[in-house]
Amino acid sequence: MKASSKESPPRSPSLPSPSPSHGSSSAGGPEAELPARSRGGWVVLVIGLALAAWTGVRVKEALGGRKAVAQEHAAVAKAAAASASQPPLVKVVRGVRSTWEARIPFEGSLTPAQEADVGFKTAGRIASVRVKVGDRVRAGAVLAALDSREAEAQLAAAEAQVQATEAQLALAQDAERRTAAIVSSGAQAEASGVEARQRRALADAQLAAARAQLALARAHLANHALNAPFAGTITRSLTGAGGIVAPGMPGAPQFHLVDLSTLKLVGTVNEQDAALVKVGAEVELPRAGGRTVRGKVVAVVGALDPATKRVPVEAVLENDREQPLLAGALSRASIKGTRPVEVLVLPHGALRPGSQDEVMIVKGDRLSGRRIDFVTDRNGSLLVRGGLDAGDAVVATPWAEAREGDPVRVAAGEP
Repeated sequence: MKASSKESPPRSPSLPSPSPSHGSSSAGGPEAELPARSRGGWVVLVIGLALAAWTGVRVKEALGGRKAVAQEHAAVAKAAAASASQPPLVKVVRGVRSTWEARIPFEGSLTPAQEADVGFKTAGRIASVRVKVGDRVRAGAVLAALDSREAEAQLAAAEAQVQATEAQLALAQDAERRTAAIVSSGAQAEASGVEARQRRALADAQLAAARAQLALARAHLANHALNAPFAGTITRSLTGAGGIVAPGMPGAPQFHLVDLSTLKLVGTVNEQDAALVKVGAEVELPRAGGRTVRGKVVAVVGALDPATKRVPVEAVLENDREQPLLAGALSRASIKGTRPVEVLVLPHGALRPGSQDEVMIVKGDRLSGRRIDFVTDRNGSLLVRGGLDAGDAVVATPWAEAREGDPVRVAAGEP
């Protein structure tokens, strides 16, 4: 009984066993998901490694490129330093012999060949003004007139005085003849004949004085009319009648007259060009539209102008009627030289920048400056008349900083 009293521990209720039909579903549980996740991680890892490898390659390439650039820069710097330590390389040219039909540049101002200030010589009241600014007048034309009534009265008095003295002279001459006859007959003394001759001489002198007063009165009357001394154009004029004028008063002279049919070109030429300029040489002044005004040199001054150190020259030009030149304008003409001139032709670039007349030549391996006498051709070339020999090696394109004695190298193959 005791043995039977031992009770066995209570059993837990037994769970139902899965049925065979659930076996296939248990195979797709958590144990089956782990291999799929592992495969995704491997893919990510492989991609990451590939990116890392590509980035490394790019970084290596970039580092290699920088190194190559640095090496290239170093090579360029080394070459520049080597080049800087050497004299500059220059190209030289030599002047080509030629002849120049001299056309000397001639610059100056155009002025009227004739011009004058015209005013009344006598005082008076203006009676009439017969011209205005811009009018063209002939020589002798009346420009203005003064009130001449007083002058006309003076002229009439002078004429009457002449008539009176002429009558007195006639009486004196008659008395002289009668007295001379009586004296010659012995009826009167010689003194009577002398007195008669002296009275006739006095009458002669009085007539001469009266005639002089008459001429003066006529001139005074003529001065009441103001005449043009030459044909020309009025550029200043009185504006109306009634005013009082007198020599020396403000506003005198009252008119300005210019002859614009002929103009004078007054200018200068270089001292070197003066030997090629002669009186009578042809002058050409180009105009727009291919027209040319021609003239002649009328004066070459044999001394330098103190201010410009150039030779003054004057030329006379016939004005263009269709396209008139304007007096006072600055003009550039050319003078035909008296003979051809031997020159050396150089390109315009041979002139050193910053200089008006200097070129650089190469002597051995050094530069030397030369001042040249030249003119510029129509195509821009330099026509060198002096200061340079045909055998001189001229630097074709000098630089502004080039100086006497600078070392240079002449390019290979240069003459």
